[in-house]
Formats: sequence, C-alpha cells, structure tokens
Amino acid sequence: MSNQGVVSATASNPQLSVFSSAIRSAALTRELDAMRSFTLFVPVNSAFAGLSRSDVTYLRKQANLARVIRHQVVTGKVTPTRIAQGGSVIALSGNKLTLGKRGSAYRVDDATVVCGNIKTANGTIYVIDKVLLPPK
Repeated sequence: MSNQGVVSATASNPQLSVFSSAIRSAALTRELDAMRSFTLFVPVNSAFAGLSRSDVTYLRKQANLARVIRHQVVTGKVTPTRIAQGGSVIALSGNKLTLGKRGSAYRVDDATVVCGNIKTANGTIYVIDKVLLPPK
C-alpha cells in the first residue's frame, strides 16, 4: 500500500468498500488525494451496520456524509505511540478525537483500532471498528 495514495489503498481493500464508496459519494476523492501527511481512521464495513436509523438517514445527505468523513481525518501523522499517550487531536471536521490505549487495545473515541499504522504514499491508515460521528 505504500506506493498508493490513501484513497486508492482504501478502495483496494474489500473490507473497507463502504467507506471507500462514501468518499466517492461525498465527492472528497480529489481533496484527500491532494493532502499530504495525514491520518485516516477508516471504519470496517461491519461498523456501518452499528449505525442507528437516524444516523443512516443523516448520512444520506452529501454535506453530512462529507462532514463525517472529514471527522475520520487528522492532519499529520498519528503514530501508535501518540495514540497510546492519550490526549486528543483535531479532525478536519474541526472536532476533537480522543486517543488512548486500554490494555493492548488502541482507541480513538469509542472505536478500537483493528489494525493500523499502514503507510501509504500520502498518509497513514488505521482501520477501526466503529464509525466516528461528529457532534450534530
């Protein structure tokens, strides 16, 4: 994946196809491809099944979908050490994401990192088990 951009790397993984489709539906492919040195927290496909009916309705509007995707993006590289240290980072949505480690599990807000620190040509990917939703 290190020779692909974040968007292409996400699109090439079948377990991330729902998020990849969301990037296209929100018309954010160009924006994300143009970014350099950023971190993307990508929910696995099964994470979307955990959304409430009202959240799914909210995501049907392109502007809301774009806001949610931007909430998964942090400028700069977030390392596993940085996550373990705790504290917070600011997402492109303008909202705070809380980082931490509980036992051996790395956490971003209430999501657990399934795998991470995946290097791509323009950023780093962490696969998480929940969709990170900004406050409405």
